[in-house]
Amino acid sequence: MSGDIGTAVHVPSFAARDGRRAVETRYVDGLPQIVAWDLTTGRRRQATTAPLGVETAAIEPDGHGLWWFDAAPDGRGRWLRGPFEGGHPRPALDGVPAGRMHGLAFDPVSGLAAVGVGVADRSRYYLGRPGGHARLVAEEPGYGVVVGLAPGGRLLATAGCPAGPAAVRLWSASGVLVDAVPGAAGDGAGGAAWGLGFRPDLTTARPELLLVLERAGRYTLAFWRQGEGIRTHGPGTALDFDTEITACWYGPGRTALVQQDRAGRSRLLRADLDRGTTTVLPTPEGTIIDFSCAPDRTVHCLWSRDGEPPRPLICHPEGPEGPEHPGRSTTASRGTATRGTTGSGRRELWTRRPYGQIHSFVATPPGRAADHRPWPTLFLVHGGPHTHDRDAYDGRTEDLVRAGFAVVRTNYRGSTGYGPRWRNDFGHRVGLAQLEDLAAVRGHLIDAGVSEPGRTGLCGYSWGGYLTLLAMGVQPRLWDVGLAVAPVADYTAAYRATTPALREVDDRLFGGTPEQVPHRYRAACPTTYVDRVRGPLFLAASADDEKCPPEQIERYLAALRRRDVPHRVRWLGGGHDVGRDPAGYAAAWAAMVRYADDALRASPRTADPRDSGRTGSHHPVHHTEETEERAMS
Repeated sequence: MSGDIGTAVHVPSFAARDGRRAVETRYVDGLPQIVAWDLTTGRRRQATTAPLGVETAAIEPDGHGLWWFDAAPDGRGRWLRGPFEGGHPRPALDGVPAGRMHGLAFDPVSGLAAVGVGVADRSRYYLGRPGGHARLVAEEPGYGVVVGLAPGGRLLATAGCPAGPAAVRLWSASGVLVDAVPGAAGDGAGGAAWGLGFRPDLTTARPELLLVLERAGRYTLAFWRQGEGIRTHGPGTALDFDTEITACWYGPGRTALVQQDRAGRSRLLRADLDRGTTTVLPTPEGTIIDFSCAPDRTVHCLWSRDGEPPRPLICHPEGPEGPEHPGRSTTASRGTATRGTTGSGRRELWTRRPYGQIHSFVATPPGRAADHRPWPTLFLVHGGPHTHDRDAYDGRTEDLVRAGFAVVRTNYRGSTGYGPRWRNDFGHRVGLAQLEDLAAVRGHLIDAGVSEPGRTGLCGYSWGGYLTLLAMGVQPRLWDVGLAVAPVADYTAAYRATTPALREVDDRLFGGTPEQVPHRYRAACPTTYVDRVRGPLFLAASADDEKCPPEQIERYLAALRRRDVPHRVRWLGGGHDVGRDPAGYAAAWAAMVRYADDALRASPRTADPRDSGRTGSHHPVHHTEETEERAMS
């Protein structure tokens, strides 16, 4: 296989019983591919040449086989298995139908593997030996994912809706439902639960499953033990956190590694579940994008901060030495590198509102451009909504500040890293609450002299693209250009055509289905406000997108054409993950930057007679007819 093996997408996954072998996901010719890594010799071998890239990979506990999910643009596919040394890949488990990837787990003791697969609107769980025939263990409606297989293959753990009555289910190998962990606490205060994997060193005792519980506005590290239920030290201990965490077992005993996200940054801790204590691992300020544990108990991280591309970091939780930065100088490994490779200004903004403070990361142009404030400004709107922008490298930000834009990344209500209240408490006002936050930050930046009216725009992907379209209709006086990639344009239509997992997310966001709360979906739908959209708009989408289906986007585009709204559309390959069409997306991104430059470099807009006194203008560089461009992979 040919190609230059580039930077890491994820941290390595190590063979649990053979610490000399690992699998990585790295960029090769612009696409993520699977790489076999022999730690003894240091040799890396490209294992896949998937035309759309490969995002998910694993290695068997004995290191003999590599697994990856071979997906089509619509997300459906199968697990494949190839020898570590190289060879022709084959189905990882016979008898498992094609479908959506719903998790994978190995058991080093029994040698069994468990996979979840989504078929239509159901989740199926299979058990078998690698390369052999698998049998169906359990099946249930909706979205569920495999999170663990207990030592000896005695129990299978699956996770569904974290806030549901059975957030985590425990199945016997014969398919009997043994127990369930509820998401809600049972006291009417809500809550959630996440399953994170079985304790790997328990081969004879009762299996133990690591958990994160949301209770009373906090996140608690806990574990479930067969026959005893949930065990936790409860609130007020070191295992109780105010913002989101994830974790994995670490070494023998009840010890775990915890990553906590707070206000766009993260930290790693070692937690003792018996004593209820934690120890912070020394890592540089920034973001731990991903981490994993090697058999020698070192912790491999992928680390970044704003302006600095991701790079590997190795921590030694049990040693006195600080983190290692493989391939970097001693000075750099001590975290003293200059922030901001472009020389642009990096700052944080906290915008006070009655319901809390809105946190944003702001980057402004470098060099002489710094004297030209206020700048044309683009908000890069994150998706999710339950994720967050962070103190980490973003290539789009670097492109835009070099082009002379101020760039704003705002963690609106619904974002993670600020606690359950910020994530959940906006009264089912989906989209509208988030637009209030973006508008408040825009006003703050204008008052601070960073931005100016008439030169502010929005750019978003997926749910961020949805917010971009919604803002252009709900707040047409505020936003002067909208760039939307793979967006939701008609929420009800998208709900009916999307995946079961996303329908469950929407059920929680809106408090019901479109049939149960139609007024909430109408209020949150960009199509509802299409008569108020004035553009200019640039939409990029994929005809293979299962999550944000193209039909609802095409209807929105038709409405723009009927109203002579200036816009442009570009169709990409690769499905919802536009990164699977790197050449097409690169061309689309360059076109979007030019489009935004045309809109925001012009003089601040003046009143348009059609707006009945609203602030706005025509931009003569845009045409009222649609310009359609196609870039196929």
